[in-house]
Amino acid sequence: MGSAPAQSQLWGRQVATWSREIEPQMAPMYDAALDALSPLEGARLLDAGCGAGLALRKAADRGAVVAGLDATPALLAVARERVPQADLREGDIDALPHEDKTFDAVTAFNAIQYAVDPAQAVAELALAWPGPAAAS
Repeated sequence: MGSAPAQSQLWGRQVATWSREIEPQMAPMYDAALDALSPLEGARLLDAGCGAGLALRKAADRGAVVAGLDATPALLAVARERVPQADLREGDIDALPHEDKTFDAVTAFNAIQYAVDPAQAVAELALAWPGPAAAS
């Protein structure tokens, strides 16, 4: 069992505060990362630990086909409002509910450090995309 239940309890306490007041402060970092991944038009992007979905909204606005994973149902509810077309799933970052090599890009803002085994989480995320040689 991963850390999803504990993280859900932690992050589910102040969903409105996070999504309206704190997460928007992360926007410059999201923009910089998405700029580095450009072009995103038609790219399949997974944001692991997507929270309330602001990074997903920004990626979708750039033309990405977006998916998100988070441990907190209340944050996923906000993400569903922000990005209704996204494939959003509840779960653990170290056990992705996706086939290997499904995505062209993977992000994990403020998420890996909350995994029970961060190294396993990184390994799992690496399996989600084909790697830099295939992406170029």
